Amino acid sequence: MALEPKRIDDRAIEQRNMDQRTPSLKTLWGALTHQRRRKSRREEDHLNSYTDWYGHWTLAATLIIIMLCFADAFLTIVLLSKGAVELNVLMDYLIQKDVHLFTVVKMSVTGTALIILVLHFNFRIYKFIAVRYLVYALVPLYSLLIFHQLTMLANI
Repeated sequence: MALEPKRIDDRAIEQRNMDQRTPSLKTLWGALTHQRRRKSRREEDHLNSYTDWYGHWTLAATLIIIMLCFADAFLTIVLLSKGAVELNVLMDYLIQKDVHLFTVVKMSVTGTALIILVLHFNFRIYKFIAVRYLVYALVPLYSLLIFHQLTMLANI
């Protein structure tokens, strides 16, 4: 009895290829809900490695930082309208030139920095500072900045 080669259903292959190429809500839902790689593939590579999933706390911290950045931009503009002075030379130039440009640059710089930090979440700086702690430390630091701006606004 000879072994027959396994028949491949051409229609099934074509359907699978179409599913992979066509973006849909099903694809997005699968990307959000399926388990992604959370750790490095090898145990010895757990430092300085990239992963597919960073966790809910990282997402929450990133979103909070973005919202605090919006608040910072808004409060900066309000404080400047009340007579305060911007100490950052670049931001002062952008505000004088165009407030919208200031906001776009501020949000772009913060967003780009956050993307870079989150991508390098499992890395260490100078072999002892974990990037993950920098991301989490930005939340209370940015909150202190907002608190300081609100205090300045109350005193004007």
